[in-house]
Amino acid sequence: MTDSPLYEECLRMNDGFSSYLLDVTEEDCFSLFPLETLVYLTPDSEHALQDVDLNKVYILGGLVDESIQKKVTFQKAQEYSVKTARLPIQEYMVRLQNGKNYHSEILAINQVFDILSTFLETHNWPEALKKGVSSGKGYVLRNSVE
Repeated sequence: MTDSPLYEECLRMNDGFSSYLLDVTEEDCFSLFPLETLVYLTPDSEHALQDVDLNKVYILGGLVDESIQKKVTFQKAQEYSVKTARLPIQEYMVRLQNGKNYHSEILAINQVFDILSTFLETHNWPEALKKGVSSGKGYVLRNSVE
């Protein structure tokens, strides 16, 4: 699997990918785990993630693609009747006025992973989001707006 085009693209797009601890398989998550244990993280979900349940398997719905396609991950979750959640960006952050009027809740896999890891350590969404959502996304924590 490490000689696949997908693996090569992950290496190209994600600094440090080669040091991630992961199992590589040709099977997808929908056949590897019971569907009721899966939670598909997608920015299109109506449900904000409140906590991380260690008995659940969280799917980081990343596409190794430079284009942004709306609702692809959400539709995939619906296709398998899997629960969805989004990071609570809207609950803890606000849009920052910027010259380009650019705001995006679309994050790279490593950013989502950093946010989840920080939340598991701290149980503090503002701290976790601050670490993972760069200012270039157009969002800042609510209490940091003057």
